[in-house]
Amino acid sequence: MASVRSLSACLLAAVGLSLAGGCGSADRQGKSPTGPTANTPAPLPGTSPCTARPNPAPGPVTDPNGPLFHQVVIARTLDGLELLEPTIVQPSASVPDGVRAADGRVLVYYVNGARHGLWVGAATATALVPIGPVTIDEVPDPLGIVDPDAYRVGDRIRLAYLAAIPSTGERAVCLAESDDGVAFRSLGMAVDLTAAGLVTDPSVARLRDGSWLMALSAGQTTRLARSADGIAFALGETLAVGGVPELAVLGDGAVRLYVCAGGIVAFRSTDTQSWQREQTVVTRGPNGSSLVCDPSRVAGTDLFVFKTGM
Repeated sequence: MASVRSLSACLLAAVGLSLAGGCGSADRQGKSPTGPTANTPAPLPGTSPCTARPNPAPGPVTDPNGPLFHQVVIARTLDGLELLEPTIVQPSASVPDGVRAADGRVLVYYVNGARHGLWVGAATATALVPIGPVTIDEVPDPLGIVDPDAYRVGDRIRLAYLAAIPSTGERAVCLAESDDGVAFRSLGMAVDLTAAGLVTDPSVARLRDGSWLMALSAGQTTRLARSADGIAFALGETLAVGGVPELAVLGDGAVRLYVCAGGIVAFRSTDTQSWQREQTVVTRGPNGSSLVCDPSRVAGTDLFVFKTGM
């Protein structure tokens, strides 16, 4: 893997958002600059990136380095560091993230490369059964939504994701909440990214002291953001450890940070200020692919989810 960059800009470029970077073969997680397309609707008056908008032209994301050519992998883990029996469970799918619902089901959210849009499926250690596209504010399969991060708040599932208005360049991390994991209602903007540069891939965790921590990808680095209420986050420091992060709170209250850096690598912190490298968790996919990224440690289970190339 030539560099650590997320799929998100390639996907947003597919709906007309111009972003810096390149989606070439040298960077299979890279970005593709493009201008607005004829199929991109103009923003409604008073809308923000977090306003759910219908997708006028659903279909496959055909970028040769995009989600059509990625696969979702699920493995078992006892400690979050050693993975057992990694299994490819979903083709043409990318940027997966898993959560254990209140009823015990494990739901995995992913970008569907064959159909476009953010989908959800029910998962076990060896299978993923697609349920269908998510709905936000009664808009099915909303336009321009990528990089899902799902987590529990009480009995509800909260979803953090990257969204944009392609015609204006406005970008944000948005939040939505659901009782069933499929139909979501918007909670609004968590972080305005319009002037933040190329920042993608949010991951959110509630710390033992009740505050909230968000990690975001900034190229080959990770940027942290903090919040007292879990709704409005303030961007803060940058960690030179790798990108496309995942946060996991451990049983002793410490926080583990997984990043993509020539594989999936784990770091640990007891204060979220200083981070110590633990070990490399994944080096290759079960199919031998060197493209492994987008880690997700499913809290309350023994499952670990990530993506690999075909």
